[in-house]
Amino acid sequence: MKWNHLGIKTANLEKSLEFYRDILGLKIVDEVDILGKKFYFVGNDDFSIEIEPGNPGDTQANMSVQTGMYHFSLTVDDIKGLVAMLKERGVAVAFDPLQPRPDRWTSFIQGPDGEFIQLIEYVNK
Repeated sequence: MKWNHLGIKTANLEKSLEFYRDILGLKIVDEVDILGKKFYFVGNDDFSIEIEPGNPGDTQANMSVQTGMYHFSLTVDDIKGLVAMLKERGVAVAFDPLQPRPDRWTSFIQGPDGEFIQLIEYVNK
């Protein structure tokens, strides 16, 4: 097996596309129309995220108090600069970058639907 994609059901399609495309800098790599509903895939050469519009009456998940998938993680080159830029753009930052191991820095942010995204920057020892 190998990784394919991660799916997010969003309450606000435009807000999610703006977050992943315009703020995080991912590209729309595919658009698929399935039974009259448009799905967008954002990503790069290494991964993709499927963004699906929610349905009327869907309930917002709260990842901090539910079991199941808790977060996904992205490797970045400049975690301190990225987190500073995300804060300026109004992105929820759970905590500023910290170094839990000698070889990496990490931080958590939240996407527009409450999804937790871990950021990791690997550093040379």
